[in-house]
Amino acid sequence: MEMSINEWKSYDQFLSASSTQRYLKGCYQRSSSNLASDELSYRNCYSFIYYLTHGKRYFDLCKSSPLELQPVLLYYGMVQLIKCCLLTVDPYYPESTALLAHGVTTRKRKKQNYLFLQDEIKVQRNGLFPHFSKQLFHLETVEGDKFQMQELLCHVPDIDDLFRQINGFSELLQVSITSCGLMSIPDKILDPLHMTDTRFIQFLKQQFATETEVNYTGSMFVIKIGEKGIENPLIKKSVDGNYFIPTKREGFKPLHEVMVHYLLLYNLSMICRYETEWWGDLFHTYSSNDFPFISRFLSNSRIKVPKLLMEYLDKKRVGD
Repeated sequence: MEMSINEWKSYDQFLSASSTQRYLKGCYQRSSSNLASDELSYRNCYSFIYYLTHGKRYFDLCKSSPLELQPVLLYYGMVQLIKCCLLTVDPYYPESTALLAHGVTTRKRKKQNYLFLQDEIKVQRNGLFPHFSKQLFHLETVEGDKFQMQELLCHVPDIDDLFRQINGFSELLQVSITSCGLMSIPDKILDPLHMTDTRFIQFLKQQFATETEVNYTGSMFVIKIGEKGIENPLIKKSVDGNYFIPTKREGFKPLHEVMVHYLLLYNLSMICRYETEWWGDLFHTYSSNDFPFISRFLSNSRIKVPKLLMEYLDKKRVGD
C-alpha cells in the first residue's frame, strides 16, 4: 500500500534541539502555568528527538522487510512515537516502572484451530496502553476489558472494503464533512442500527455533546459538529481523507484509531515472535480469512500510524 501522502512531513523540524525545546516549552506553558517549562523542555528535548528518530527507523525498515517480520518493527516503532507524544502532555514520563509495561495481554498459548480474527486482547490496569489512552485522547480504559481482533479491524476505515469483499457486509458508512464542520449522514444507517430517525437524532446529540439542531431532510441527517467534532472517536478517517462512522452499535465504543492500531500490532507482534509455527503456516496455506486482513492491516499501519501520531504532534504546536 503505497500512498503519495508524506506521513513524515513534520519530522525534520524536530531534528534540532533548540526547535524541539521551544516546541515542548510551548506545550508545557499551555498545559499549566505551574510547570517549570524551561527546565522540563530542556531536560526532555533530547529524549523526544531520540524517541522520534528511533521510531522512524523502525518504520523505514518495514519498507524493505518481509511481511512476516513487520509486526515487531511496526509495534516497537509505534511505541517510540507514542512516547514522543506523551512527552508533550506528561513532562515527567515515565514516572514509574509500571508505565513501561505494555498495558495489555493476550492468551499465552493459542488453542487448536486458532483463528486470529476471533482472538482477544485484554486491557491491564497499568502500562503504556491505559496511560497514553488517557493522556493523549482523554479516554479511560477499564482493567479486564476484552477486544476481539475482528471487532478492532472494523474500526480501521481503510480495511472496510475488504470486509465487504470477503464477508459481504460493511461495518462503516461513508459520511461527508465540510470545512466548517457540517456532517451529512445518509439515512440508510437507520436499518443496521435498528433506530428510528428520532432515536438517531438523540444519539447524535449524545455522541457530540451538542445542543446544535440536527436536520433530517428525508434522506440525510445534517449536524454541525465543528472543527473539534471531527476528533470524536466515533468518526473514522481513511488515509485518503474520507470520513466514516460505524453502522453497528458495537462500533460505538470510544476507541481512537491509534488505540486500535496499538492493540492489533501488539497481538500480531506477540504471535510473530512466539507462535512461529502458526505464523509460518499463515503465509503458505491461505486456509482462512486471517491472511488478507493481516496483510492489508500491516500495509495500512505502516502509513497510518506515523501519519496519525505526527498529526497529533502538529496539533500540539503553540501559536501555529
